[in-house]
Amino acid sequence: MKQLLLPKLIAIMLTCSAFISCSSVKWVGIDRLVPAKMDLSEQVRRVAVLNNQPAVEDSKASEEFFLSSQAVADTLAQYLADAAYFDEVVVSDTVCASNWLIDHKGRELRPTMVDELCKKLGVDMLVTVDYVSFVLAGVDFPFATGTVKVFMKCYQQGNPRPVASIRRTCEMEWEHWNYLKPHAVCVAAVLALPTLVPQWQSEQFPFYTGANVGQRDAAVYVREGNWEGAATLWRQQLNHKNRRRQMEAHLNMAVFHEVTDDNVTMARDYAQKALKLSKGEKDKGKELSYDTHLITEYMKEMERRGRNLERVKQQMHRFSNDF
Repeated sequence: MKQLLLPKLIAIMLTCSAFISCSSVKWVGIDRLVPAKMDLSEQVRRVAVLNNQPAVEDSKASEEFFLSSQAVADTLAQYLADAAYFDEVVVSDTVCASNWLIDHKGRELRPTMVDELCKKLGVDMLVTVDYVSFVLAGVDFPFATGTVKVFMKCYQQGNPRPVASIRRTCEMEWEHWNYLKPHAVCVAAVLALPTLVPQWQSEQFPFYTGANVGQRDAAVYVREGNWEGAATLWRQQLNHKNRRRQMEAHLNMAVFHEVTDDNVTMARDYAQKALKLSKGEKDKGKELSYDTHLITEYMKEMERRGRNLERVKQQMHRFSNDF
């Protein structure tokens, strides 16, 4: 009996294996420039970073320790200069605030002071470091965990109130207590960057692979960065007699156009066809298939990236969109 069952079991396993391996989804990470959270006028070319946190002693009762706001200002100014988004970045050791009794949320520069500092420093915008600290969550010497807290404001001449506020927190782990403060200073500065300047970040794009030799070869091309080679093979599947092959090819071509030429219109057309192909008559009234869900989520992300692209173009217009 066991001898008769064994061949059947092997056959079933091989069949399942073939079904699973006939088609799969892989993801490829592509670096994309995402817009800054704050849309600055093209005329904002020179920026100054200032310390607006008075000196204060640490509160041991609350386990909150204040970072050197001047060190954070210096570090942020260096990061902004490295980003090369502004023509000039100035850092000043002038401490704007002197009264710690005024809460950092209400500690704003007067319009007259903003005008005076902008003229004195020859800048178009001020970034003030109002409050930087870390709150300890636990210490298992030499390890430590805690939260870095950052509050900053941005000012421009002619505006009675700050044009933007930056409030960020980040949970951190330190391998050694001695690294905590210098590392926290860098983290505090980094937390402000996405608000001020466009940033590069990796976006994940799905594509089908494994259904046939052509798709497997295309996957190799993608790993090598040869998108044109992959697209040549995918185009051959667009009118395949098999409906699923058509669906996979259309989604892959959508990704191709979004990645290679930022053509969201073409990507949307291919994705919509892929979505239509994923929905057969038998799927009506039933739970969405994995493919339908995948393509739908991809289209949502594609639209988000498309909106980001338009904002990035506006923000990078000062460089003639050379990015």
